[in-house]
Amino acid sequence: MIPNLLWKDEILYQSKKLIKIYKDELEYLDMYEYAKNCKEEKNDGAIGGKNEEETKKHFSERFLTSSARVQFVVLDPKKHFLEISKDLKSTFSSGRISVLDIPCGTGAGILSLLSNLAELRQFSKVPRLPIFIDILGGDYSKSALDIYVKLLNNIKLELENDLIYINYDFFEWNASDMVSTNFLTTKWLKDEDKYEEFYILMSAFSGVGSNNYKKFEESFKFIQNRICHKPSTIIFIEPNTKESNIFMKLLEKTYTVLSWLIGKEESTNGDRFNWYDEIRNNTAKSEVLVKQYSRK
Repeated sequence: MIPNLLWKDEILYQSKKLIKIYKDELEYLDMYEYAKNCKEEKNDGAIGGKNEEETKKHFSERFLTSSARVQFVVLDPKKHFLEISKDLKSTFSSGRISVLDIPCGTGAGILSLLSNLAELRQFSKVPRLPIFIDILGGDYSKSALDIYVKLLNNIKLELENDLIYINYDFFEWNASDMVSTNFLTTKWLKDEDKYEEFYILMSAFSGVGSNNYKKFEESFKFIQNRICHKPSTIIFIEPNTKESNIFMKLLEKTYTVLSWLIGKEESTNGDRFNWYDEIRNNTAKSEVLVKQYSRK
């Protein structure tokens, strides 16, 4: 079911579509040599920065690590995410969907999702039906948002070859500020009646989220309450670290009181998967922890 270009000999290979736009942006930022030679961070949940230089470093060091985790969930080559992967591919099979991507960073999560869906369509592994996806990316870093929009723009035509049509916008979001969260959701839901489903993608949030959860909890609740009347799903995709497990436990306490949601949690259960890093020309290892809540 998985093309050999993406999974071969127990190694995950990232989409050529994604790698091309990533390499091009590294070169534009004059960060290609830095990305090629930087050492892998010990903290798999490392967080990005507010200023431009921190954003460029994080983009160079961590982008492919984050995108590999999302890809591993989408493709599910080792059958760790049977239900969640199936749900995800079903949601993004056809129709019109509105995605809230928070915190979006430079776009590793959504770009991995979209590029791998396109690869599966190209190789006839999933139905090739028209799908229209409107995306709102929210993040506190303006420099990250600039890269985010540019990368989506650069992959847009490639996706359309496989009948994936995207529109996108961005919002400078402060997750600890309820006014900011209110503006974010108002912007996201301004045309809510035209969508068949709403999808919230949260990935690589645990690095900051585990230590600052109380600051963000009200925003999480507010966003979920705003779409309680709509077909919706929220998915958290994180590295399987100590911080992530703390973050997931805190999420469970928050979301279990929202009685209209059904929760699912799946992980690699300590099984580290191999993925090929085309920039550093080596094989890296990672783990994934996923939690999903859907409206009943």
